Amino acid sequence: MGATLTKPVMSTIIERKSFANGFRVGLAEMNGWRNKMEDAHVIKTWDDRAFFGVFDGHGGDQCSAYVAKEFYARLEAQGLPEDDETLKNMILSIDADFLATGTSSGTTGAMCIVHRPTEPGGKFRLRVANVGDSRVLLGKRDGTIVDGGEECTDQGLTTDHKPNHPSERERIYRCGGTVEEAEGGVARVNGDLAVSRCFGDADYKKTGGPAPEDRPVTAYPELGEFTCDEDDILIIVCDGVSEGDFPNPEVVKLISQRLKETNDDLGITSRDVIFKAEEKNSRDNITCMIITFNSKDGDTDATLFTPGPLACPSEDKFMNAYEAMAKRADQTLAQAAELRFDNITAELAEEGLAEDKREALKKEVDSIGEPEGEKGNDVRREWFETWLATNRAKGGGGAPGGIDPSLSDMVRQMALSRMGLGPGMNAQQKEPDGRRVRAPNTETLKASVEGHPELSWDDRMQDLADAEGIVQQEDTSDGTMQVKFPPPLSVVAWLPTAVLDVVEGSGGGAAPRCVEVGGYEGGAAPAAP
Repeated sequence: MGATLTKPVMSTIIERKSFANGFRVGLAEMNGWRNKMEDAHVIKTWDDRAFFGVFDGHGGDQCSAYVAKEFYARLEAQGLPEDDETLKNMILSIDADFLATGTSSGTTGAMCIVHRPTEPGGKFRLRVANVGDSRVLLGKRDGTIVDGGEECTDQGLTTDHKPNHPSERERIYRCGGTVEEAEGGVARVNGDLAVSRCFGDADYKKTGGPAPEDRPVTAYPELGEFTCDEDDILIIVCDGVSEGDFPNPEVVKLISQRLKETNDDLGITSRDVIFKAEEKNSRDNITCMIITFNSKDGDTDATLFTPGPLACPSEDKFMNAYEAMAKRADQTLAQAAELRFDNITAELAEEGLAEDKREALKKEVDSIGEPEGEKGNDVRREWFETWLATNRAKGGGGAPGGIDPSLSDMVRQMALSRMGLGPGMNAQQKEPDGRRVRAPNTETLKASVEGHPELSWDDRMQDLADAEGIVQQEDTSDGTMQVKFPPPLSVVAWLPTAVLDVVEGSGGGAAPRCVEVGGYEGGAAPAAP
């Protein structure tokens, strides 16, 4: 599945599209626990037909982005494939062209071509194409799932292409590959890849042949054809929806229920699905697309970006993923942080908010502080840039030394005061706390810093072992102190309060215990690794 974060990035992007031909689409996507968002999708309609696809990348987003872009270009230039052979060739051609670029990564793809009936009241024709373990589902308005048959996975319209599936396993071995059970009991091609069909992933397509389907891993699609009624619901999801404890019938049931409760809002309903998937232990990127066929809204197109909790503002991997989601919505990181602050302050003003949620939001807003300037102006934007830089520097992120060289001088100066290891007091530092403290031995210091969610170990910190310094300031929200160590060290470091011994007679008292920082909503974070 790939590397995961210590807490999920719960920012979401919702797309709502309706077309004069009656097709209506709601799509929601979320980064979740992964280090990077690697999903992509395609929505393309004509007068009486449409093409929909969700592409779940792995090993990077290069392949999923390429495949989605190529489908748009070829469908525009060549039109919709009229038969199975043409559709298969288009899919294999896109795969071959990506492999020719020499770019790494891969992607699964779940696709559906929809043909409107030729006569009023007739059946819709669904042509399903599947490469990998993303899924196409069909549901009724009453919440029941339309079973695709015993060959399909979990009553969907597609079969997951997993290495331990009998026919997939046979092909893999016939073509020179192996199937090995990796940690957690997951079957993987050559002990590595958890799907047996996908676009890209050239290393798994070097043996076997000569046809593309005669490779250990192939982009050869599995095709199926179904029919549905005008008021049915078509659903396409990446495996992030299904990898936890969220079976296909439950997905359909939730969608039916939420459509009734939201007056058929496909966008909000899609977002509810991905939130539920995360709640049900998905640790992947998550995308859900819902399509209906009887819209009378005409042509509309809207996108809604909702930034999630700023759960780890000083953790590079988390903030990189958070910023990437903002950029997918054409927002900067500072704009996303400001919008998050505005959203949670507005939510805190609502009556009837559950007490546990209110407490979590209150902690998060308190961790941000009180922004300067009016909403949307340059002063406020710069304040959020400074706040972000300060927290990133504290975690040791950014350029060498923890400071992004592209930041303004003011931002750089304020960020220096929050570095994990810095050159000393800056002009904006307030009056020092004054207490003298002693750092522990190297082993204790390193273990404490590495175990703290807001700090990062720097090998130069070993010079601070058993040294005494002067407390400059204390952050009780996360249990850290900024300590200035005099010459010959001449550095300022943020260290865990709990391991610092206050030197007798220096004022103050016993170092306080750590307290919980910030707030979090929308998922249970695992214990820190």
